[in-house]
Parts: sequence; structure tokens; C-alpha cells
Amino acid sequence: MRNELSYYPEILDFIKTNLRSNFVSADKENIKIYWGRGELKTNLKRIISENSSLPSCIVEYTHKLQPLDLDVFALITDGVSFEIVILEVKLMKSVGLKEWSQLIGYCLVSNAKYGLLINIDNGCSSRLYDILQFENQLSMITTVYNGNEHNHYLGFMQWNSVTHNFEYSNLGYLKSLSMLSRCLISDF
Repeated sequence: MRNELSYYPEILDFIKTNLRSNFVSADKENIKIYWGRGELKTNLKRIISENSSLPSCIVEYTHKLQPLDLDVFALITDGVSFEIVILEVKLMKSVGLKEWSQLIGYCLVSNAKYGLLINIDNGCSSRLYDILQFENQLSMITTVYNGNEHNHYLGFMQWNSVTHNFEYSNLGYLKSLSMLSRCLISDF
């Protein structure tokens, strides 16, 4: 019986391949993706130490971070600016409001712009489904910090471990990896 950690490599490979393909198609080959698992601040420091060409804004961001234990995150940068994508990966009969709230909290605390809740081989509870269908403000959240607005865009997706592909639920703001790619491309 597999645990959720054993699915990370195939999920991350799929996401990386999809994003890279979309970046190349949009003439954005300069965008790089760095992955981390576990504590965000520690792993960002590791990524920074292994890649001296990263922009200084990532170092400044890392200094301000509080420790935050995540399933997986991606640091995405064009060498000038960056974005963080948080992936909360679950292996549950159905994910619910608790898991969605966890993703929201992680994105707000880390100021990550993007977050995906991914359930392996299963969907979400009927309550979460209804909330994400009719409460758009819970997947596109604006916060204000030091007078500056920060947007957070979230989505729910289902990983099919047999086909090694995502099944899109159309729940949340980020309805597909293509949509995440388009958002990231517009950021850079």
C-alpha cells in the first residue's frame, strides 16, 4: 500500500513537464522551477545555496519567513522576480474544508500567490464542492500587508495514479495546470 509521499515524484514530474512546455510555448524559456519538500524556509535556503544566480529578492523573502512545514512547494523565477506555488497533496477518501483551510493558511502565512490542493484517486466532500462552486472569494483571496495588496489563487485537482494524469474538477480559481501556467507567464 502506497502512502502519499510515494506519489510526489510522479505528480511533480507531471507538473514540471506541463509548466515547462507552456513556458517554452510562450517564449519564456528563462523561467526556472525549483522544488522543495518539508519546511519552507530551510528548503529555500538550501535552494539559494545551491543556485547562486537567484535574485536577491528571494533571499530577502526567506529572511522574513517563519518556519512552515509544507508537503511540497515550487519556487518559480525568471531570474528577476519569483513566485511560490504550494502543493498540499492528500491521499484521502475525500478532502474537505479542513484541508482547504490548511492550504489557505499556508498561502497566507507564506504569502504564496498560488496553491493547489491535490487528492490522489479521490475527489472532495460535497460540502467543499458546494463551497468552491459558489464561494469564489475562497479561492481568490486578497490580503493587504504594509499597504500593499497581495492576491492568492487556489485550486483543487485530483491525481489519477493509474493514468498518471490530473482530473480537473473545475473547482477553485486555478481550474487546470494550463491556467496556472498562464497566470505564472503573466507574472513574468
